Amino acid sequence: MVTILRKARNIKSRLESLDHSNIENRNVSMAFKEGSHVDRTRVSATNGLRVKLREMMIDFQSLREQIVADHKQGLKRRYYNVTGEEPSEEMVEKMILGSGGGGGQLEKVFEGKAELVLENSERQEALKEIQKSLTELHYLFLDMAVLVETQGENINDIENNVAQAGIHINGGTNGLFYAKANEQDKEL
Repeated sequence: MVTILRKARNIKSRLESLDHSNIENRNVSMAFKEGSHVDRTRVSATNGLRVKLREMMIDFQSLREQIVADHKQGLKRRYYNVTGEEPSEEMVEKMILGSGGGGGQLEKVFEGKAELVLENSERQEALKEIQKSLTELHYLFLDMAVLVETQGENINDIENNVAQAGIHINGGTNGLFYAKANEQDKEL
């Protein structure tokens, strides 16, 4: 998890660096000014990377939810094996949080089974560490998602404008073709 978090921070800083580079590139030449084909290509490539990052964020959120669900299932299974009863959702949540009521009850339930208590506490600590890393990663991705959404809207506007311009150009070309044809008919 730590490696993934480090890589995500690296990706975020590189995307920010690309944004700064895109802005600086606009000042290099008039051919690279804002809205030019070079600028649009650079911004589009950067936004493509952001979209990919957002997809990764969604995958990590799914992973986080799966880890929590697996941990809950493991706790339910262990509780059932020891007591023969299905734990309530409230009891499972208390076991996960390690709150006073749930933790004490869990120790009473697993009394005499030191290995289960130790295994459960080790798993709980590992899960907390994973969740902490995933939460930090999630916030990092949320920051990036905000940037992606705002720039994605601009890209969509640009794409719509380009499509509309293409339609108008085709209409203009057709108009010129018919005007030329009419002119030639008048000459004959």
